[in-house]
Amino acid sequence: MLKWMEGRMDIYQQIWDADQAANGIQPILADWQGDAARGYVKVATTAMEDEDVRILTDLVIPDKKKLTYDRVLKLFDNYALAEQDQEVETPEERQEIHDLLEAVVDTPPMLVAREYVANASGTVISRDRWYGVLLEHWFRSFSQGGDPALTGFEHVFVGEQEGAKIQGYHFWYKYYLDDGMATLFDRDSFPGFDDDRIAYVRGRYSDGQERFPETVTISYKWFAPDYSRLGPGVEPEDVLRPLTKPTGGFFVGCSVEGLMALGSVRAHLGARAPKEAVINGARYDMKVFRSANNQHIRTFYPVYLGPAAGAVQPQPGQPSTPVQPSQPPHPAGPSTVRILAALVNPLGEDQDKETVTLINTGSETQSLEAWKLVDANRNSFGLEDVTLAPGMAITIRLPRNSVQLSNKGGEIRLVNRDGHTAHVVTYSKAQAQDQGRTIVF
Repeated sequence: MLKWMEGRMDIYQQIWDADQAANGIQPILADWQGDAARGYVKVATTAMEDEDVRILTDLVIPDKKKLTYDRVLKLFDNYALAEQDQEVETPEERQEIHDLLEAVVDTPPMLVAREYVANASGTVISRDRWYGVLLEHWFRSFSQGGDPALTGFEHVFVGEQEGAKIQGYHFWYKYYLDDGMATLFDRDSFPGFDDDRIAYVRGRYSDGQERFPETVTISYKWFAPDYSRLGPGVEPEDVLRPLTKPTGGFFVGCSVEGLMALGSVRAHLGARAPKEAVINGARYDMKVFRSANNQHIRTFYPVYLGPAAGAVQPQPGQPSTPVQPSQPPHPAGPSTVRILAALVNPLGEDQDKETVTLINTGSETQSLEAWKLVDANRNSFGLEDVTLAPGMAITIRLPRNSVQLSNKGGEIRLVNRDGHTAHVVTYSKAQAQDQGRTIVF
């Protein structure tokens, strides 16, 4: 408990480090040298007034980190622009949301955030429950102030229109794409439209913020597309709205899951997370506003407060060393080997009688050499000499002093040889009550 209380004060730094060790991209100043293996984005923190200034340049995302960037990109053209407009969500758009959540829910920053919220609130938070938290915080629609269909994701990650102004828009990767590569995510919607939809106005830096590439504070214009107005014969001027952001800001370099993890920890009422953060030597006010019922995020963004007392800023060529997460990230793609069933509560004594059944749902033979099963307490059992032909299932008997399946509810995780989570299932106390009954997932 003491260790957790100490960690409470730097939870945002922990999430940041876990993200940088996984899919986050290192933000560096324009004259720094980037590490292509880790990934980086150069940040020009300038107060110059020039429409053509690009503040985010030279982006490198390694192939191993691209999954969640590709998944979030698919959601950018799913929303009506104006806050007061009703949203029409298609089945394809709902599936894109779930595809993104499946890709982020088991990532290192999310695991750090989930553990923090569980400890702070004194509750057991299963994977499915955390998935539900993310769905409620970011994607569940709510009405407020006469606006019928708001979501935290649209406001923070995409941006909205209120009159002539930009509301939200706090995701660096979206800004980077809008500033010269916008048709990467809407080429089917706007064929032939301009790639550049950002006009930089000026930087709004104070108290040394220009020395910290992790955030920017700027003024800019966004020529924002209103996808809900598309139709036959529609011209660019009919759907592009010139909007302004007098003062806006966002973190730079964090992945979609990193930003969601930071926001969910800050917004979760039971977590009681600090309002201020120190990240890589700078202090931030972690601004959050919730829906009227406190179940959804209305907005989340950082406000730079100045250098932290006694903090040492990383120097060029000497980036801070990210903390390795306690659990592995989500795999780069879905696994064909799944957890099919488990005997959690055998008849009589449990020891040496609990089982987990695996199935190969794919069309190719799969070797499970160096794979392992992991329980909620991180006990593991290595799988050796197991090969599954297409459609084949196998029941693994768990020996004592290995994986332990609690009768009070728990989690079973299948981890592949690279340390990535291939599949994870949860079960409740009620499901485990009947002795001798196999739970099918």
